[in-house]
Amino acid sequence: MSIKLNAEIKNACNHKGMGDAVKLSGSGWKLLQEDISLPVAVIKQNALTTNLSWMNQFAQKAGVRLAPHGKTTMAPALFKAQIESGSWAMSLATAPQVSAAFHAGINRILMANQLVGKRNCQLIADSIKRGLEYYCFVDSPELAIQLNQFFEPQSSQLNVLIEIGVPGGRCGVRDVAQAEQLQALIATLPALKLCGIGFYEGVIKADNTPQAIADFVQQVREMTVRWFEKGYFASDEVLLTGAGSAWYDIVAEHLVPQSLPTAIKVVLRPGCYLIHDTGIYQQAQQDLVKRSVLACELDSELTSSLELWTYVQSIPEPGLAIVGMGKRDVAFDAGLPTAQLHYRPGDDAPKIVSGDWSLKKIMDQHAMLQLPSAADLKVGDMVVFSTSHPCLTFDKWRHIAVRDEDYVVSGLVETFF
Repeated sequence: MSIKLNAEIKNACNHKGMGDAVKLSGSGWKLLQEDISLPVAVIKQNALTTNLSWMNQFAQKAGVRLAPHGKTTMAPALFKAQIESGSWAMSLATAPQVSAAFHAGINRILMANQLVGKRNCQLIADSIKRGLEYYCFVDSPELAIQLNQFFEPQSSQLNVLIEIGVPGGRCGVRDVAQAEQLQALIATLPALKLCGIGFYEGVIKADNTPQAIADFVQQVREMTVRWFEKGYFASDEVLLTGAGSAWYDIVAEHLVPQSLPTAIKVVLRPGCYLIHDTGIYQQAQQDLVKRSVLACELDSELTSSLELWTYVQSIPEPGLAIVGMGKRDVAFDAGLPTAQLHYRPGDDAPKIVSGDWSLKKIMDQHAMLQLPSAADLKVGDMVVFSTSHPCLTFDKWRHIAVRDEDYVVSGLVETFF
């Protein structure tokens, strides 16, 4: 993956998580030689490459397309890596996200969300005129009419998918009758082109959640096939898209391409797999591997690729270290970061920390690390943390470092949240 420096990055090298621009473009920033201002968010290149390959293998064996959800990283350099490795498209959530991705060279985007509002529509219309292949969700007659009113004078046709939801869930029509009424309306609107069906199963909660999700996906599948046979769709290829980062195996299992008309193309939208974590998505993936024969057949496994490097700035009492990392730097909504490595400047390499080093509290710029009172830790040492829920770490950083196995940073990715 090639990650180039631009003028904006060079001018930002006095910001957090940055170092000298000349050194970066030469020998790189050496984390162990303190070339970077800590704290810094770091991607492990090898882990990223492994995760990229793993999900591509899964999709290929399942016979489905990938449109990874870019909201996780909002890093076009990573989008390009996903597309170049075989993803059919990128998924995104908002018009500005779509615009940022398109301007960075992503030419096919599925906005797995509703497009609402004049300025948002104009952003999309401008991109479509410049060559973007774009799809979005609709779930109400009101929205369909509003979209038609905007796009018809533009002499542009908008590709739409009807979103199917669940009671108590998020967006999406709540039953087949609503879906069919919306389909009939769209058929009368010249600026809209019905290209498929979308859903998000991650909001389903039940006593037996996997079975409830399987039942829901099966119902959506049957409806899509029925609509296809009735000629409801206006496109040659019909998209049937679902799957977040926790249940994509069940979606793939119940949307087996061999059981569908060849014109129906299944598109999965997991987002967090590329970065992964040691928290909620690690647990979700462990559960997935237990139930998915296909996942077990793959050679490698998903692994956390995101680190937070920090300094110990105070040890005010035995068994308590204050590290320079806080809510401004790392996710804390789905479990606190986990200490993984300890490095003392001058040592040969970082060491794996024991399991009794535990983050107990996090504030704006400080985190409280509890550890045995006899632990060999000093002010100025580095502690490296893994995270839970990568989305909410990425959105706290404008630039994220990418390191190799020698702890050398040779590039950065920019984010566009």
